[in-house]
Amino acid sequence: MRFGLDYAGGRPGGAAIRAAGFDFVVRYLSSGGPTLPGKLLTPAEADDLRAHGVSIASNWETTADRMLDGYEAGALDAELGLAQVLRCGGRTDRPIYFSVDFDATPQQQVPINAYLDGAATVLGRANVGIYGGYWPLRRALDSGHALWAWQTDAWSGGNVESRRNIHQTLEQRVVGGVLCDVNVAETVDFGQWDFVQEEPDVTPEQDEVLRDIQIQLRGPGLAGWPQLGTDAEGRNLTLVDGVASALRRIDELEGDTEALRTQVSELEATTAELVEEVRRLEGPRWPWPLSLIEGPAAAVGSRLESLIPDLPGLPGQGDRAR
Repeated sequence: MRFGLDYAGGRPGGAAIRAAGFDFVVRYLSSGGPTLPGKLLTPAEADDLRAHGVSIASNWETTADRMLDGYEAGALDAELGLAQVLRCGGRTDRPIYFSVDFDATPQQQVPINAYLDGAATVLGRANVGIYGGYWPLRRALDSGHALWAWQTDAWSGGNVESRRNIHQTLEQRVVGGVLCDVNVAETVDFGQWDFVQEEPDVTPEQDEVLRDIQIQLRGPGLAGWPQLGTDAEGRNLTLVDGVASALRRIDELEGDTEALRTQVSELEATTAELVEEVRRLEGPRWPWPLSLIEGPAAAVGSRLESLIPDLPGLPGQGDRAR
């Protein structure tokens, strides 16, 4: 929320305005004559305000009931007002508020709306604003004759126009020796000349996709997914939490698997040794019941084979003798 001033009896200066805690002003584009010497915004004042970081919004008002003069008056005043905006370093794409500075009746709304129509031919409907009490503002906004609203508490009967951009309170402050009305900006963009519309980072469609992804990652209401379990504090895990938990479990299983592989390798080596031993022990097998004497017979056979070469008269002995 920003706080600002409007004034017509003098020019407080940017330094005094900032020192008093305000950072915007609504300034008049028309002269107030000798009775209101500080009403007209000048180029020098605008430069001073900008140099002190004070934002400027603008208003056109000559007499309190000027808008009752209708369409032609609106076109003329808008032309004069825009020229003064440009002299003071303003922009063509910013609104000008036009004043209904009295308690207008529904019947008086007809010429008021015609005045706003005239102003729209110069500024474009998007840049037409209205200042006044609750009722003329509401009627102009409802009918689309104005798109910006600066509501004063005077003639509003305590009613609040929810679409207003600036609220002129009944509070007054003396700033820099000048009596000023205190205002509150109700919207970020209230018609100030230095407002810059930031380009959205994503399109509405992209934003919808990003929101959907966020819900998928963090669960309904961004409160986690019950299906994934809970953390140590009993909160539902998000998808990221669930993946992290699964990865930790995989690491644990991999450690268990490596130990199991070592045990299996050792078992395979032991099994191989046992198989070899069985094969060694089995050798050629005799059928039962001869197998009962297999061991002793094999020993006798081996012994006989070792003795054969030494027996005389057997084939081959003569050859060896020669």
